[in-house]
Amino acid sequence: MSVDGSAASPARLGEKGLGLALEVLEQVAGHHHGITAADIARAVGAPRATVYRTVNALVRDGYLVRRPDFSGFLLGARVLELAAIVDAHRRPAHRDVLDGVRSATGEAVHLVVFHRSGLAIVDEDPTQPLSDRASFLSDPTRSAPGHVWLVEQPTRPEPPGVMVERWRVTPPSEVVSAIHAAYAARGYAEQVGGLSAGRGCLAVSITDDDGHAIGALTLSTPVSRFSLAARHLGALRDAARSLRALGQGHPVPFS
Repeated sequence: MSVDGSAASPARLGEKGLGLALEVLEQVAGHHHGITAADIARAVGAPRATVYRTVNALVRDGYLVRRPDFSGFLLGARVLELAAIVDAHRRPAHRDVLDGVRSATGEAVHLVVFHRSGLAIVDEDPTQPLSDRASFLSDPTRSAPGHVWLVEQPTRPEPPGVMVERWRVTPPSEVVSAIHAAYAARGYAEQVGGLSAGRGCLAVSITDDDGHAIGALTLSTPVSRFSLAARHLGALRDAARSLRALGQGHPVPFS
């Protein structure tokens, strides 16, 4: 059945439809939780019926899939296969460093870059993803990297080429003061239960040559092991020093 409910099978895309098909794929790629055909049509400024036909063709050929609840569309297997091929030929410069610290600690390790309005995720641990991505990106008090950001108050502009989220929560001054005091005492940030009741995280900053924080490396672990997490600080700091060199002179550090 087609997107608009008709039973007609969509025709294969012609040359004139390729540009629109690419625009549709870009819109879906930018919405990790899915996007409807109507929203795509509004975003690209094309007639809804034309977008419906294009989406139907992309679904049929495996480039898009419908969400199970029919609330929108996600990237399909054929796009992911192409991405895997590209990734195999273009391994990010930071990946070896992260693979090493993940292997050494056995815990979830994520890399983020700071900008003046929040933070952006550069490399989320693929085997142990963030438990609450939305809160991680919207409220700086809910995660250890957010605490580092509150202490460092970075001034870098928003990085190009990555999905940027801005803080939506402004914490009270007394909360920020407590975070500053804890960071000064420890030399790193930690947060327990902010994203998930059963997990805690700690973070170390990554600085540029002038000592300004450009990002953070954060380790997440179950609460049952959190009391032992500080033993991994040496590995995290070594990795942060290695990442520091990769972050110099790039609009998107560590890329």
